[in-house]
Amino acid sequence: MMQQGCANPIADSIASRLAVYLGPHTARNAVKTFSMKALGRGPDTLTAEDVPRLADALRPVLRTFVGRAQAEVIVERIARKSGS
Repeated sequence: MMQQGCANPIADSIASRLAVYLGPHTARNAVKTFSMKALGRGPDTLTAEDVPRLADALRPVLRTFVGRAQAEVIVERIARKSGS
């Protein structure tokens, strides 16, 4: 679904979900930036256990783009998708 995605299906799934709200380029960059910031490693290393922390790290930028209420919905959906 995402063009030029990461080799990691978890990162691609999160970026695809975010792309609806942020656009594909910004979504990919957000996943990359916030996986480095929150986890200290790139999106190609994401595991299902990392998703809740990444979702929490994305919360502030999502609030800026879509507002507080919608950001909370998106963060919840991303975290739930991880199976946690």
